[in-house]
Amino acid sequence: MPFADARRVDRDLIETDLCIVGAGAAGITIARELAGAPFRVLLVESGDFAFRHGPQLLYHGRNVGLPSFSIGKSRLRRFGGSTTRWAGQCRPLDPIDFEKRDWVPNSGWPFDRAHLDPWYERAQQVCTLGPYDYAPEAWRDVDGGPLPFASDMIEARIYQFSRQPDFGTAYRRDLEAAGNVDVLLNANLAEIETREPVREATGLRFTTLNGRNFRVQARAYVLACGGIENARLLLASNRVATRGIGNDRDLVGRYFMDHPYFFMGAFDPAEPRFDRSFHVIEKYGAQRVNAAFGITEHRQREERLNGASVYFIRRPRSKTLGSYFSPGGRAFARLIEVLRHDELPDGRLRRDAIDAIKGVKDIGRTVVRQATEILKPNPALVLRATIEPTPDPSSRVLLDTAKDRLGMPRAKVDWRIRPDDRRALDRLIDLMKVEMPRADLGRIVPDTSPDAAGWPASMSGGKHHMGTTRMHDDPAQGVTDGNGKVHGMANLYVAGSSLFPTAGYANPTLTIVALALRSADHLRRLF
Repeated sequence: MPFADARRVDRDLIETDLCIVGAGAAGITIARELAGAPFRVLLVESGDFAFRHGPQLLYHGRNVGLPSFSIGKSRLRRFGGSTTRWAGQCRPLDPIDFEKRDWVPNSGWPFDRAHLDPWYERAQQVCTLGPYDYAPEAWRDVDGGPLPFASDMIEARIYQFSRQPDFGTAYRRDLEAAGNVDVLLNANLAEIETREPVREATGLRFTTLNGRNFRVQARAYVLACGGIENARLLLASNRVATRGIGNDRDLVGRYFMDHPYFFMGAFDPAEPRFDRSFHVIEKYGAQRVNAAFGITEHRQREERLNGASVYFIRRPRSKTLGSYFSPGGRAFARLIEVLRHDELPDGRLRRDAIDAIKGVKDIGRTVVRQATEILKPNPALVLRATIEPTPDPSSRVLLDTAKDRLGMPRAKVDWRIRPDDRRALDRLIDLMKVEMPRADLGRIVPDTSPDAAGWPASMSGGKHHMGTTRMHDDPAQGVTDGNGKVHGMANLYVAGSSLFPTAGYANPTLTIVALALRSADHLRRLF
């Protein structure tokens, strides 16, 4: 090809050695890593180089659990996937995140952090980051450095920002130059084909929005379509495997995780220099590094806590008020996003309209404050926090009764978080309230105004979809093995964050890329 448009392919059957579905961070990484290998690789993407509404609307689904961003706007169907709108914030998972912890049910990876370190180091380069060094001491001369305090309770946690976060732009030429890699755009996977006794994939059936249908046959297949879509595709391929492929034990789609994010109050610095440390994000992607606060591993173990992190972000004061996070205020904000085409109604339009009418006073306060800030900006230094969710089998991706334009069942997401998971966040905020004044850095002014369910009213999802095809050596506890191969299937693999057994608190992309590099090394040995 090497790049071709499926809408104009005139073949009914395409044969290759390895077929990768999904050209996001995972799929592009695997294909690029296998460039020059002595076998053919076909990378298939639903979207095009540019954003198109047609393929994007195939992601549209329904949230039935905790409120979150619409499924259809949470990931992107285009070459480069969601990296095309990603801020580039990266951090590896901590060693404790890979361990089986008796206070975190369903925890434990098939390998430890030390095993993944060589691929993490390679992932640093793929993600166009600095050195593979996340010790705060290594970054003291950058952007003001970490805040100068010493504590055995909390510590700085370094994040790095990608210099070229868009994988589609960064690696398009590499794939064009690869003699053994073909890329097919605008092709939508409709079915993973198999036959009794369902031990291997026999082909992939694709369709396009202009009505073309064709099949791909390969020696091995990789699904790299994201934490929701990987599960949806396995579940929807149920013509022969009636419960869905890899779902004999009803595990596909379960253990869905996302990072909930909260605004937890403000930081009042004691000196101007503490207002400008790299704990503060002025604008996502505009700095090399930032640092969050986290509870030390020793304290996590002693108090049996999940992971959590807090950092500071400059934010308009109008977006820190209780009125902004009230039911009416949040409903109004979503309605505005729908009108701007930044969000999809997702079945909430009527409810949001009612909540906005009921909350007209809160909306008025917010609008007046926003208008004032246009003339006289006065941003606040607010605390943005996230927690590590416990893997919960009742939090899951299912198939809905509604179908998309191509006749596939849409995804239905029932996102849940255990109330006990917020213990780590509450403990971290309490520690910061004590440790900041003790180090003469300033003071924390917390705001934990709750919503109807008792969570902070500011809670939102992180769009970090994980866990739905989790790795585990035991088929009774995971969909895939430690190499991402679907249990019981000889030639079907999964890549991406749907493999994560636990989520940690860090953004998942660096780990996605590290796992993809590891998968590429494994796949290379198959041929």
